[in-house]
Amino acid sequence: MILAAISLAAILHRPAPTVTCQSGAVSYKFVGAPGTQFTYTGKQYTVPPRGWIELIGHGRDSKYAANGRDLSLDVWPIDDFGMRTVSLPATQTTSSKEGLDDSRTGIR
Repeated sequence: MILAAISLAAILHRPAPTVTCQSGAVSYKFVGAPGTQFTYTGKQYTVPPRGWIELIGHGRDSKYAANGRDLSLDVWPIDDFGMRTVSLPATQTTSSKEGLDDSRTGIR
């Protein structure tokens, strides 16, 4: 009887476990136009036809590169599961008609 009381007391007065959470992002969801290319952790990726790609976070690596620019990942919001959704910048393309003179625009 005494042993049961001691065991029960030990169970009931056990300190609460401490919870430790991952600090920072666990994964990233890169969203952009299909075919958009970017670099993360030194590897180049291309957005598939569905328009997004999910990648596991790699420690404290908080940069990615797109359109020749290094960009920060820490500016994007993080959800309750530790995922950051990153909008990739649109690829800069020049129109084939850009810079051509249109003879119809001149007044003579």
